[in-house]
Amino acid sequence: MKKFFKISGALFVIMLVFGLILSSCKKDEDDPNAGKTDPTTIATANLIAYFPFEAEPAIGAAVEKSNSTITYVKKVGGASFVTGRRGNGYQGSATQSYLEYNITAGTTMKTLDEFSLACWIKTPNTTSGAAKIFSINGGDSFMGNLALIQESRATGDSVDMKLYLFDSASPDWKGQDIRKQSDKFLNDKWFHVVSVYRKATSEMEFYANGKRVFSQIRYAGPVPLSGPQPLLGTITLGSDMTKIHFGAWAQQIAGTPESWMNYYKGIVDEFRIYNKALSTTEIKSLYDAEITQINP
Repeated sequence: MKKFFKISGALFVIMLVFGLILSSCKKDEDDPNAGKTDPTTIATANLIAYFPFEAEPAIGAAVEKSNSTITYVKKVGGASFVTGRRGNGYQGSATQSYLEYNITAGTTMKTLDEFSLACWIKTPNTTSGAAKIFSINGGDSFMGNLALIQESRATGDSVDMKLYLFDSASPDWKGQDIRKQSDKFLNDKWFHVVSVYRKATSEMEFYANGKRVFSQIRYAGPVPLSGPQPLLGTITLGSDMTKIHFGAWAQQIAGTPESWMNYYKGIVDEFRIYNKALSTTEIKSLYDAEITQINP
């Protein structure tokens, strides 16, 4: 009889431990954040604007992380919110479509001397002209102060990306850009792109899915062919920035487009603006965190 009670006690302990394990597993399964990393925990102090694109914001609503200096204005034309890389994302249209935001006085955006832009993109190829994915407008009315652009690519299975900045303080070469077609920027497939300007090295860079795919030094004048040329260094995007647009050129918005200007017809999601050049480690960490949050 005593031996029976000893066996029963041992079974009870085993069953209790097994039950606790099952309970712990069930708790993990029920936790929607289990195994996830919040991307906003990467370079938190330098994240100055975050556009999740879950749904159309209320008119006048402040953009997250912008300290209420960037506010929503309107959605125009075929712009919509569809299934994105995480939750929903913004989708443009081949016909008139864009989102507009106001930039008010005092925003950190007006004092950027270097930056990082990060987002998910899924888009078909553009076979003629160019499409504005994102732009901050003011100053240089043609290209804007800062822009992420999808350039034309007649053939192939990859997207041609362009990053542009307007250095209003430069005495000579104000417009700076890099352009890159990469097998990491694939048509109609999601890729995470980070575009960077580093004032310490005067480099403009593209990263795809956490890895650098292109880097180019920029100068305060034409790329030197014979003799030295000063590096671009610290930039001044200009304090005259007033609008942020997703999906359209300023001329399209003003009603005076040129024939090569396209509306962006792809999807963009989880758009983040940083007031510094993220390190390669931070960019990889951001991508790794983003991956934990994507739609199944």
